[in-house]
Amino acid sequence: MGLPITLLAATNANDALHRLLATGELRAHGTVPYNVWRLLFVASGGDAAAGEGLQHNSTPPADFGAGGLTLPPRVREWLRVRVASAAVDDALTLRTMLETHQRCGYLLDPHTAVGVAAAQIAAGEESCAARVPTLCLGCAHPIKFLPTVAAAFGCSASRALALASGPAGHRCAVGQLAQQAKQGYPAAGWVPPGCCAVLRKGEAWQAEWTAAVRAKVEELSAAAAALRSRL
Repeated sequence: MGLPITLLAATNANDALHRLLATGELRAHGTVPYNVWRLLFVASGGDAAAGEGLQHNSTPPADFGAGGLTLPPRVREWLRVRVASAAVDDALTLRTMLETHQRCGYLLDPHTAVGVAAAQIAAGEESCAARVPTLCLGCAHPIKFLPTVAAAFGCSASRALALASGPAGHRCAVGQLAQQAKQGYPAAGWVPPGCCAVLRKGEAWQAEWTAAVRAKVEELSAAAAALRSRL
């Protein structure tokens, strides 16, 4: 809508998108992440035929093994002025989760930690005059990634659940459901590996989960409507 922004594409150890943006070429063994094709569709001006052509012109097409993909100059230039990128390995992801919690009291999920680490990398590469405010978009909830939380903090699964649930008295709906699910199981010390385990307990949990999410959406919608009425 006219806002002068630059997107920063943060990738984890699967850095295919970062390599493609940095070099205009992709030579790899494995599968091209699906978001690469989405981005190339936009960079091609929303031309489905052009995007499909890029897929078919990769060698072998789309999901290549020892082949590769080379961006047309027009597509690469479009990306160059709009999208920067950085790759974050697993060790830096875990360290970012821990250090952000120590500094801010906020627990990042690993996907969002990749974005925060990438923003810090980008900020370190810019001159002071070129630095601009950066907005990192949260991707998920840390309770989905309890083994990763435990690895980042070097703690037990139970401690990871407590961290991901938020402080007592201020737990989010997801954390409350996970804590209740833990208490409802007979096995001592049982901890759900993530929010999906909460849902697996049965339809009653799905209904409660849906109700909690709906209530939060309605609360936010009402707040947004009230804000609009004051503008």
